[in-house]
Amino acid sequence: MNVLLTGASGLLGRAVFARLSKRDDLALTAVAYSRATPPYVKADIRDPEAIERLFAAAKPAFVVHAAAERRPDVVDKDPAQARALNVAATGAMAAACARHGAFLLYISTDYVFDGTNPPYYPDSPVHPINEYGIMKLEGERCAAAALAGGAQAGGASAGAGKPRACTLRIPILYGPVERLEESSVSELALLLVRREPCAVEHWASRYPAHVDDIAAAIEKIIDAYAADSPALASPAPGKLPTFQLSGPRPFTKYEMLMSMARALGMDASFARPNAAPPAGAPRPKDCRMDTSALESLGYRPAVDFDEAIGRAIAPFFQAQAR
Repeated sequence: MNVLLTGASGLLGRAVFARLSKRDDLALTAVAYSRATPPYVKADIRDPEAIERLFAAAKPAFVVHAAAERRPDVVDKDPAQARALNVAATGAMAAACARHGAFLLYISTDYVFDGTNPPYYPDSPVHPINEYGIMKLEGERCAAAALAGGAQAGGASAGAGKPRACTLRIPILYGPVERLEESSVSELALLLVRREPCAVEHWASRYPAHVDDIAAAIEKIIDAYAADSPALASPAPGKLPTFQLSGPRPFTKYEMLMSMARALGMDASFARPNAAPPAGAPRPKDCRMDTSALESLGYRPAVDFDEAIGRAIAPFFQAQAR
């Protein structure tokens, strides 16, 4: 099966590429833009014509759309540029899938919820409170508008047919980073570098997920598609099947920092917990999501935060020590 992956050079994309490229039964085309070195194909998916060229060359049956501007504060600073990627490019990708009869897996976020009434289920009311969440919800709706009723190659509507897309909502990510700033989780380790007295947010509960776990979940959805699983049936007319993934344990950012310090054997007494909401783009307080739909496909989280976060950030401290 031909699979097209967008955002392949990003933190999540690299993990998905590593996992799927091991499969002999998948022909993977991995797309990147600013960091498009081989084996990635360079394409600007904000350009619908570039998307059309990708589809003509790769002929995908399944598309994993992971490309996005995922940093809420960056979205707030340049909403037009973020919208071009998070909304317009998603709409163009969904339209291309409809024309070519491909299935779209759209990567969304727990920030489509306002964080006031967890746990959240796939059909829980959505109410994003920052521009990033608003844009990702618009992306979900773009995919549904193009593909919820099913589509046939050439763009003909399949009416009440099976949906040709699904959504996977994910939380804050962490994993092997190219620089500490690449993830808002590993970015906290910069405080261990500076070791200056500071207050660290201890207000919102987050459910960090390792990119390897998310890649495993994506693989489960691809396999469900290949097996024509009823889990990918529409839950209601005009709706897409929605899967949700939360990390198994809640952490505030202060608690993440303490876990990093323990993993590295460092003293973090310079940091004090701050119970006030963070500055910048509004964040939900608790977006714990129900994961039972994903678990029905056989997914189980395999990575423990306390163990994995140390492995992710240790190379930067080893380089300092040398």
